[in-house]
Amino acid sequence: MSLTLLEPAASPKTAPSLTAEQKRLIRDSFTTVEPASDLVARLFYMKSIDLDPSLAVLFKAPTRGQRRRFMAAMKLAILSLDRLQELQPIIKLLIAQKRQEGVCLEAYETFRRAWVWTLEQSLQGRFPHEAREAWTSLLSQMTEAQAA
Repeated sequence: MSLTLLEPAASPKTAPSLTAEQKRLIRDSFTTVEPASDLVARLFYMKSIDLDPSLAVLFKAPTRGQRRRFMAAMKLAILSLDRLQELQPIIKLLIAQKRQEGVCLEAYETFRRAWVWTLEQSLQGRFPHEAREAWTSLLSQMTEAQAA
């Protein structure tokens, strides 16, 4: 599942851009969980399967390498918040690959919910409501852009 959460960013016409404050909240929350990236990725995969047991086929037993690739993809998204549009051709290819592996559009909603839950559990009081909204907005925009 390397870059499944990096669907193309919505164009300015279809969804509002993230504010500078939202980008800061996203970056800060990711920076805080990054030192525990393997554990965070494990929680994400477990929650994804908990929310949608059919995903267990895709994530039989997420390996350390798979978890590392997932967190690297998340880091790439964070580093690219100001220029996701420039990555769109690569992202489209990765999405096509993930579709061939069985990742359907509905799974991205599950991934969004699982990722936000993972951040909530990992950060607890250091994950304000505004950060939750920022992540939800980012991941929702990406999913909506893919559906378009």
